Amino acid sequence: MPLHRLLLLRHAEAIPHVLTEDGDRSRALTPRGREQAASIGRQLAALNLLDPIQILCSPAIRTRQTAQGVLDALGQAASVSIEDSLYSATPDTLYGLVHATSETIRTLLIVGHNPTIGEFACDLLGPALQNMRFSALSRGYPLAGLTILDVPGHWLDVRPSTIQPATLLLP
Repeated sequence: MPLHRLLLLRHAEAIPHVLTEDGDRSRALTPRGREQAASIGRQLAALNLLDPIQILCSPAIRTRQTAQGVLDALGQAASVSIEDSLYSATPDTLYGLVHATSETIRTLLIVGHNPTIGEFACDLLGPALQNMRFSALSRGYPLAGLTILDVPGHWLDVRPSTIQPATLLLP
């Protein structure tokens, strides 16, 4: 049975809506947000992720900058795809993206927005939300929070009953 890893990352801290002239999609990371993304990348680097790595990223500036900050600190090669549907995704959208992932991809990182990333993570975690490792999610999905889930089967089979919760990384 193949082993895959699913990583769900909410973008890091971005400038407030009122400071952008071009709308929500153009909100950039703050200096703190850039450090949050780098912190997550450094923590991921210590985990020796399985290659190849695929990153699916919302088209918003803050998610693209988060993904780049993680990549820069990670030090591993990854294929990055901007996925327009992630900007206004639902958990069902994320299930569809995961299920459509090639079996050759061993690690899939989705960089998106709340509430969808949080809802999807909580749906997959189910009873594991009671575990101390995931207790921070009971207060909402944190900025630059990254849920790591082990998938001991095929991407097409990902559902709450088939994943194994690994950990939650915080910047």
